[in-house]
Amino acid sequence: MPPWKVENGRGQEFLQIPLLSSVSSSAGREKAGKIRETGKGSGGISIPVPEPPATASRQRAFPCGSTGRGDARMIKQMPGMALVALLLALAASAGAAEGEDLAGLRRHALELVNQARQAQGRAPLETGADLEKAAQSHARDMLKRHYYSHTSPEGDDVRDRYMEAGGSRWDLVEENIARCQNCGPPATAATVGQLQQGWMNSPHHRENILREGLRRFGFGIVVEAGGGLYAVQTFAGPGTSRGGGAEATSDALSGEALSGEALAAGAARMINEARAKEGVGKLQPSVALNTAAQALLPDPGSETISLGSSQQLRDAVPEDQRQRWRSLAVLAGACGGCGTQPTQADLRFFRQQWLNDPQHRQQLLDPVVTDIGFALQANGQGRKVALLVLGTAR
Repeated sequence: MPPWKVENGRGQEFLQIPLLSSVSSSAGREKAGKIRETGKGSGGISIPVPEPPATASRQRAFPCGSTGRGDARMIKQMPGMALVALLLALAASAGAAEGEDLAGLRRHALELVNQARQAQGRAPLETGADLEKAAQSHARDMLKRHYYSHTSPEGDDVRDRYMEAGGSRWDLVEENIARCQNCGPPATAATVGQLQQGWMNSPHHRENILREGLRRFGFGIVVEAGGGLYAVQTFAGPGTSRGGGAEATSDALSGEALSGEALAAGAARMINEARAKEGVGKLQPSVALNTAAQALLPDPGSETISLGSSQQLRDAVPEDQRQRWRSLAVLAGACGGCGTQPTQADLRFFRQQWLNDPQHRQQLLDPVVTDIGFALQANGQGRKVALLVLGTAR
């Protein structure tokens, strides 16, 4: 059973399936690389969706000089005097104001986040019960077990918590955390305002709050006399298309949604550009192979991605075209948190991922291959699956 190869991206995950057995060749070999999960199923290759890695989360430490245990590259402290002033304000507001229930604090946290987003032309977020549960459980766990990190002592991260609370494994998930060691109960709306101010004053936390491709928000906060205050913001949504960079900047259509025919034509063009750079002949777009690729796509609502067997690959080709091919092969990939509509940026992303893998690169640039077919599925919730069928004519 060939495994998925997991390529970690920022807040997303790219899944490559080794070469499916072609009509005339043996099954794909197991590749070197980080293997997350190998699935088993009936009727050929059926790979359970692996658990994607945690997103590039951000944390901000409010206690004097403490930054907690997180990704040090993501942490940027406020200037010393501003941080001290914020600490004093937090301590004062937490200890002096009337207590408010958690639901009220959450409503206020969402209001502040949406005010910040709307000021920058971003769509407002809605409350997510799964995100609230994940945020509150993490805040409570940090307080109870005396640690400060996006990762629990057992190694669970924001995505693990989100999925345990019922969230989709294909969402883009972000997290901001904060701690105030000198704060005591009760937590109030003023406390939430100071936390929001601190996160907005930090470039990386601000980036999470204002990120495009988010739809829902959760907030958690716990405070205990002698134990301090812990607060968590969680965000989730379908994300946005990958495949940026200089090439995308020069492409006016990079972010526009594309139809099936335009996607297939764009994929053929981009693969041929890569082949031309290596001095390899041009592939011919094939309607029959486009049809085969489309037929092999999974159900948009499925929790597994199944490509079936080499016989199913052959059967996916229109009957009157099956004898035309000496060999057929499939390259497949999937990403989560990468937007709701198929775009040229997606084509660029999948092409680059395939070219970065030695086995897939060899297949894409094989001078013996003559024809190409392509299909891309977006389920509207952040998951995209791309299938490339390569044929060698008789």
